[in-house]
Amino acid sequence: MAAITQEFINEFARRYAAAWTKKESASNPLQALITEDVYWADPMLPQPGQGSATAMMLLEGSFTAFPDLTCDIMDPPYLAADGRSVMFHWRLSGTMNGPLPNGAQPTGKRMSIAGVDRWEFRDGRICHYQAFYDLPSLLRQVGLIS
Repeated sequence: MAAITQEFINEFARRYAAAWTKKESASNPLQALITEDVYWADPMLPQPGQGSATAMMLLEGSFTAFPDLTCDIMDPPYLAADGRSVMFHWRLSGTMNGPLPNGAQPTGKRMSIAGVDRWEFRDGRICHYQAFYDLPSLLRQVGLIS
């Protein structure tokens, strides 16, 4: 595997953030950024999933719940000392104008949360993904918990 460079991860993070920003396009560029067998762990999921279908389900569910979803890069991505994993600091913002995959109905309230992803790569795509963010804060902001 070729070495991961700072230039590569900067461009990759830009493409990744764009994939998480709601667009009118019929196809989503996230599929091209992950392996077919990606391991996907996210606080919104009841348990980690294996395969790109898990990631795409979470993405599409997010766009349904938050039609105006945007992802902003908070800091440049960081290449860890091991040379194969990357930490990415982001902020997601949007208004809950659609239902969540678990059936929670829209509240019309806005959320903005910061988080960090840890990515591992294979052949220039994410093969292991883990997100870290405060899910209870997101749920409080949209009025689903107090």
